[in-house]
Amino acid sequence: MIENYPKLVEASVISDYNLLLLFSNGEKKIYDFAPNLRHPYFEDLSNQSFFRNFAVNDGEIEWASGQDFCPHTLYEKGVSCTTFSCHDK
Repeated sequence: MIENYPKLVEASVISDYNLLLLFSNGEKKIYDFAPNLRHPYFEDLSNQSFFRNFAVNDGEIEWASGQDFCPHTLYEKGVSCTTFSCHDK
């Protein structure tokens, strides 16, 4: 069964490899990308300047160096923001 996930609308780096994510349902989540850097596919992104060079295209994060990341994983594994753990941009 395919689940309906809200679409990723916006993303920004808030610290190190932590991404602040905004989804189409209004939810904001924080996703720590650092554990993914161990995978060879994401190795280039361990360089902060490469990591920060991304865009959200059609609901996915795509890096200039060619990598992309599953938006469903970002939604499922992201931590919901509270007024104490998340700030408005």
